Amino acid sequence: MSRGPDEPKPEDGKILSPEELDIAEDEHVTEIDEGRYVVSSDVRTDEGSLPVSSEPTPEPDPEPATPEFSDANVHDWLAEQLADSNTRYGFDVTAKFDGEVDQQQLVSNDIVTVFESFMLWYGRQMDGSTAVEDVLGILLSESNVPVKYPPASFREAVKSTGVSPDDTVADLIEAVEAQDGAEF
Repeated sequence: MSRGPDEPKPEDGKILSPEELDIAEDEHVTEIDEGRYVVSSDVRTDEGSLPVSSEPTPEPDPEPATPEFSDANVHDWLAEQLADSNTRYGFDVTAKFDGEVDQQQLVSNDIVTVFESFMLWYGRQMDGSTAVEDVLGILLSESNVPVKYPPASFREAVKSTGVSPDDTVADLIEAVEAQDGAEF
């Protein structure tokens, strides 16, 4: 039986269904914005993971002896891993939140993606019942670090309240309170 030019060949590997391509429900994926995702570097071992290659996997070499790690050489090793990545920005952090330890790592060439991912991860660790944007707003407003927003961001925040140039500062404050805050 001959195949048409558009039909896949068995040697091309498994054909993935639309469900297998949907990454939104994967525990290793975090949606940071509509259509923008961060994929964790954690090793995937589940059967539902997308294959890295359609080629057969060679037998792994025997595991080398596990090296003894001290705090110093773990930090050095992590620093080397980040330095050796082919990206401009990244972080690798271990943090403790209410007795629970969590780790996160991300590397990217997009500085905003790295910062945004870190902030979203950190905000999610604080309180599961409060929206991340509220948690981050509270943390920034309560910190001793003054945040200076560009005029365009402030202008957009004021526009989002529905007040006009003819309204008073009191009208702006009332509109912000009615919306339970302003988004910058």
